[in-house]
Amino acid sequence: MKTILFDLLEAQPTSTSKFHGGGEYIKAVFAKMVEEYAEECRLIVFYDFDKFIDAWLEDILEEKKIKKYNIKKNQDIRTIFEEEKIDVFYSGLPYYYQKKDIPLDVRVKGTVHGLRTVEMPADKYAYLYSGGKSRIKEIVRYVVKDYYRKKKKQEFEKCIELLDDLICVSNHTRFSIMKNYPMLNDREISVFYTPQKKAQFSMAEKSPIENKYILVMGGDRWIKNCYRSILAIEKLFDSGYLKGYKVVVVGNLNPSIKRKISNLSKYIIKDYVETAELETLYKFADFFVYASLNEGFGMPPLEAMKYGITCVVSGVCSLPEVCGAAVYYVNPYDIDEIATRILSAANVKIDPTLVKNQYNVIYQKQYEDLVGVCKFIVGQ
Repeated sequence: MKTILFDLLEAQPTSTSKFHGGGEYIKAVFAKMVEEYAEECRLIVFYDFDKFIDAWLEDILEEKKIKKYNIKKNQDIRTIFEEEKIDVFYSGLPYYYQKKDIPLDVRVKGTVHGLRTVEMPADKYAYLYSGGKSRIKEIVRYVVKDYYRKKKKQEFEKCIELLDDLICVSNHTRFSIMKNYPMLNDREISVFYTPQKKAQFSMAEKSPIENKYILVMGGDRWIKNCYRSILAIEKLFDSGYLKGYKVVVVGNLNPSIKRKISNLSKYIIKDYVETAELETLYKFADFFVYASLNEGFGMPPLEAMKYGITCVVSGVCSLPEVCGAAVYYVNPYDIDEIATRILSAANVKIDPTLVKNQYNVIYQKQYEDLVGVCKFIVGQ
């Protein structure tokens, strides 16, 4: 019986977020692995017992009697290899492991979600999303972005060298890796779309917000480009448009950005919200704005599209691959263009049937690929 070591440490909260896209990916893959292969393979997991982990994951571990190790940092995995005969080590976020910590006879498999720090190392507005030393770092990073990109490219090469089998979450990510690392042109790179996270359709019958509202995500992350979206919305407010609208921003906003909003009374700013509340916000939004600067896959637009919601989305990276012809696309750097598309979304909705059909196409592939990635990890 094959023994597979599965990394749950990277599914736990980071220093900035209790829940994150990579973590949700890992949880979905693990749940399917248990469902499909718990009887055929011996699964061992590791995570930090002192940090938050979803109750439903703990229930699975208890019910299936899966052996678990308490790990505080990535390098501690050496202990597991000393005590267990591992055939396959899988990580859904393999960027932080080192080859020297893993025996040569262990096959290492990992998922690469994107080349964000290589493709988009800095932005001129990034400093507005933080304060103190972090703000200074973002300013310096933008000034020396070419140096920073080169450094990150070299660091990412170590991750590629670590992996015996490389999985990507989109064709965009696959071809970006091939472009940036031409030495891989003879190496097989498998593509399995990011699975849906564990979430139920909202059953709420009433909107949580009294007014019509525009939903914006990622308020505290510069890569999500919330500030340019707000600048576009502010232009429309100041020109007399979007009357009766509120703007719901999820993910909080730095005071530096709040101070630049002249129509602040029209904004409802939320911190990160639980999944059920987020689903309800998607369901009742008049439209969703996601002018992200970089995506390896792009889950938030899909989460809105399943409700037939009109979305304004960046036409970059993997987003056109995922959203197809069912959204309004924008140049994420062009504030005037973002404003124009927002005005379009406010006045001319995309046919909800078209939106839901695109969602269903991608959802079906996500389901098939979730089965596929588990099969790939097991090696069947």
